[in-house]
Amino acid sequence: MDNVKKKIGYNVKKFRLSRGLKQSELAELVGVEDKTISRIEVGGNYPSMDLLVRLGKALNYELTDFVNFKDNIDCALSELDKDELKVIKKFVKLLAEKTVN
Repeated sequence: MDNVKKKIGYNVKKFRLSRGLKQSELAELVGVEDKTISRIEVGGNYPSMDLLVRLGKALNYELTDFVNFKDNIDCALSELDKDELKVIKKFVKLLAEKTVN
């Protein structure tokens, strides 16, 4: 599970840096504290679905981009147990529902 948190955090940081934003600037744009962005980027916390939506809007990325691990998806999935895979499936389903609405 920590592996997925780190990969989401890596993508948040990559997207933030691609927009030339500091953590504090992104935090202000999405209405959270700096430390929240920091914790997400280091893989300490999962962002809520609501926060992911706000991050996507602020950074001009789609929700699915945050969980796009194409470069090593097979490796990442092979490291997960059944419970972790269930969480990923639920997360993807929620993303799909959010995208449709």
